[in-house]
Amino acid sequence: MDKKLQELEKILGKHRMRVDEPMSAHTTFKIGGPAQYYLDVATIDDLVKAVAAAKKLNLSVFIFGGGSNVIVADSGIRGLVIKNNCRRFEMASMTGKIKNRQLNVDRALVYAESGVIMNQLVRFTIDQGLSGLEYQLGLPGTVGGAVYMNSNFPKKDAYVGDSLYRAKLLAKDGTIHEVDNSYFHFAYDKSILQETGEILLSAVFRLDKEDKKLLWERGTEALKYRDSTQPKGASAGCTFRNISIVDAMAIPTPQRITSAGYLIDKAGLKGKRIGDAMISTMHANFILNMGQARAQDVLTLVELIKSEVNKKFRAPLHLEVKTVGF
Repeated sequence: MDKKLQELEKILGKHRMRVDEPMSAHTTFKIGGPAQYYLDVATIDDLVKAVAAAKKLNLSVFIFGGGSNVIVADSGIRGLVIKNNCRRFEMASMTGKIKNRQLNVDRALVYAESGVIMNQLVRFTIDQGLSGLEYQLGLPGTVGGAVYMNSNFPKKDAYVGDSLYRAKLLAKDGTIHEVDNSYFHFAYDKSILQETGEILLSAVFRLDKEDKKLLWERGTEALKYRDSTQPKGASAGCTFRNISIVDAMAIPTPQRITSAGYLIDKAGLKGKRIGDAMISTMHANFILNMGQARAQDVLTLVELIKSEVNKKFRAPLHLEVKTVGF
């Protein structure tokens, strides 16, 4: 047994580590080679402990939740891969007025660990009659990924970051600190975490009281829109970020459309295929794994898309999905 594995087991517990775990079994793209060391964690304490252990052993760390929005290299990932199953969430506090000996809630704080499945959290908040996350119904992945990417429902310009009140982060030096919403510098598909490399441990969302029926209507609208516009099948989600309004005006696109999918479609690339990786015929910003696609097939297709779109529109496209292990 190698020494680093022995040390990991000594720190984190015997029989918890997996060696050469295929990442294709853990990503929505169903693509990816083996993780050198793989660990499931279910508590924040365990997550922090695992990161510290990897740092002590000079191992790189990759943490993931739902496995969406990521392309893992065919050669896999060196170091420690941590599956974040920290899924506790609860009502943290409520404010309102007492009437007839009952509290009429007007605002609430909801606590969620970073491994909470986003869709479960959204359903919980809707059931509680709390507004702020309802348009994220049907969103894949976890709270950690949603905050990291500032996930959104573009049709209503509704972002996860809009409702974030505060969060607890693990810094690169191993310290834990609490920050408020302003720290994240949220923008379209972006948060400061993409630059700092800090790890989201937990989040608190500030939500307003709203009629539950209305919330379900909004959530169902978002869910139906996603179902009707996003292709079924194995993918990582949207491949590219939308272009800026400045670029859209310079091209120009009709009605200043910023959609990367629109540009890929108009470049005539829908249905283009390399190996088993194919640009969706339904939504051109999705690349699908049609069976046995390799990460290299996807990246070759990515480079083709960037080249053709730039040639036709002089518009640079930037990946929205994260590549790991390359």
